Order: sequence, then C-alpha cells, then structure tokens
Amino acid sequence: MRKLDQVGSFLRPAKLKAARSDLANGKISQEELRIIEDECIKELLLECDKNNVYYLSDGEFRRSWWHLDFYWGFSGVIKIIKEKGYVFKGIETRAEGVKIVGKIECKDHLFIKDFARLVQIAKELNIDTNRLKLTIPSPAMFIYMLFIRGGFNVEFEYYGKDYARLKADILKAYEDFYNEFSKVGGVYLQLDDVSFGSFCDDDFRANLEKNGLNADECTKEYVEYLNKSLETMPKNITTAIHICRGNYRSHFSASGGYIKVAKELFAKLNIDKFFLEFDSDRAGGFEPLEYIKNQTVVIGLLTTKVKESPSLDELVSRAFEAKKYLKSSQIEFSTQCGFSSTEEGNEIDMATQWEKINLLNKLNETLENQGF
Repeated sequence: MRKLDQVGSFLRPAKLKAARSDLANGKISQEELRIIEDECIKELLLECDKNNVYYLSDGEFRRSWWHLDFYWGFSGVIKIIKEKGYVFKGIETRAEGVKIVGKIECKDHLFIKDFARLVQIAKELNIDTNRLKLTIPSPAMFIYMLFIRGGFNVEFEYYGKDYARLKADILKAYEDFYNEFSKVGGVYLQLDDVSFGSFCDDDFRANLEKNGLNADECTKEYVEYLNKSLETMPKNITTAIHICRGNYRSHFSASGGYIKVAKELFAKLNIDKFFLEFDSDRAGGFEPLEYIKNQTVVIGLLTTKVKESPSLDELVSRAFEAKKYLKSSQIEFSTQCGFSSTEEGNEIDMATQWEKINLLNKLNETLENQGF
C-alpha cells in the first residue's frame, strides 16, 4: 500500500499551548517549555505511527510560524513587529516579520538542534529515523518575502540595493543548512512555498504588474533560483516542495489553477516530490500535471481548513481523474496543507484531524484493492 505522507504541521495540543502562554507570562523557563515540547512530540510520533502515517515530522510544535522562525534562525535576520499583518481572505495575520540587519549566514541554526532531538526521540521510541522529515520554507520563498511581501524596490539596512550579494548569501546559508541537516541524520527535506501559489492568482498577478513586475518572469526567476539551491543539496537527501495558496486559521490568501506556473515549475524544477493542493475548485483541475516529469506527486485532496470532507467514493473518483496525467507509481495522497501552519492552528478539532488522516488510509486501501 502507498506510504502515507503528511504536509508537516499538526494541531498543537492544549498543554503545549498552555506552556507557551506560561513562558510568555514568565511562569516557566525556555528549558521547561522544551521538556513539554519533547513530551508532545513523542505523543505525536506514536499517534502518527498508530494511524499509519509513514513519514514523520515533529508537527512543527517548536515553532510559531511555518516560515518566519526558520528565517529568524539565520544570523543577520531579526524578528520585527510590523504595523499590519499579512492580509488573507477574511482575516489578517499576526503582525510579525523579518528584517535584514547583517550578513545572512547559517550559524548554529536552532532547526538543526531541533531535528537532532527529533532523531533522538525517534530512537527512544524504536522508530526508523529514515522515516523522519523536516519542513522549512524554500529559498525562493525568502526572496518572495523580502522583495514582494516586504515591499517593492526595497533597500536593506545591511545590503542596501546589492540584491545579487543578498541572494548569493541566502543560497550559501541554505547550502550550509543542508549540510548540517545531513550531518545530524537528515534524509528527507521538504521546502514549503506560497510564492508559486500566489503567481496563480489573477488579482495578485495584476498587482505585480502595477509594481513593475511580471508573474511569469518571477516564476522563471524563482525556479532557476531554487534549482541553484538544490544543486548544493547532499545527494542522500530526498527533496520535496509544497506549493500552497496560504493557510492561516483556516483562511487562504490566493486562488487559481497551477496552469499559470506549470510549464516552468513542474517541467523544470529539479525536485524529487511535489505536494500540491487539489482540495477545491479554487485549486483548478488536474490538467497541469501533464507537465510533471518523473517526480512523485502528493495530491492534496483533503482540506485541513474545515471539518467537512468528501466521501470516500468522491476521493476515489478524483484519484482516477489524476491518474489520467500521471503514472500510478508517481501518485501519493495527503491533505492539501498542514493542520497548523501557525501556532494558532486551523479551526477544526483534534478528532477531525485524525478522521482526515484515517480517511486517507481508507483511500489508499481502496485504491490498492482496485488495482490503482
């Protein structure tokens, strides 16, 4: 039967949320919080194992954001409080962001320490460490954050407008991270990215044009930049990319099918595995999958944003639709995004989270019985 993968994040347990609140209020130390995080991660790994999730992460339990915590871990990057958060459909995020104040470098990145601890926990539970994965934002996503989300024609405190130097330093910081990840036992790294999902959105594309940018040219630039970064990846690491249209407390930020980016992204990105959203009409049809080469495609048929799910019959039908464009051996299935891209989590409960995981198990079992 197909191995069940999951985008990465899971809902934070109540005791973890309480511990984070206690830390903020000075009731516990950072070390005490880390002990509670360890306990919650152990419980998550065991629950995932029980529910047939093959590839295992720490659920992103130690971070607040799916992306910002990673950037804050680089030297030269600091956390800032902004005037406004990011605007999603119907909601505004917490107003936190990044500021470049020095040379961007990877020195003692906390995510390496966290993954090393995940390896240790897995060994304590007799779980094969080759099943472990880490999720981080992609280097192209960093460029998107700095030059689009952070403002157009921006000047940086340290780099000024020497964009070539800044981009080169980001690539080197990622290269160093990849190597450190491999040294602590990492074999599966997933890059998360909302830039390409944004480039599928007509309103977003129009806004780029107003600011002197072209979405197709940005797509080409970002794919080339990602490929440069992937060239520095140790050969023992399986690479994946998750293309998302935004996920904050069950809200999204972009709409539009993959066709606008498929010719560049699917045909030219040198990645092992794509995680793609196909949970609603907002994501478009499966036709862009014809541009995929020989990579594995994890098709996100189930939304993590709401309690409701399609019937098993509907999922089976959609799986066979996808098979028109890919070989059966290339296809896996998952939710369309994580359950908790930020510490707030999506507006569903724990029971719903595991019901969706088990629906995916039923889908895989049914498809196997039908010779999919």
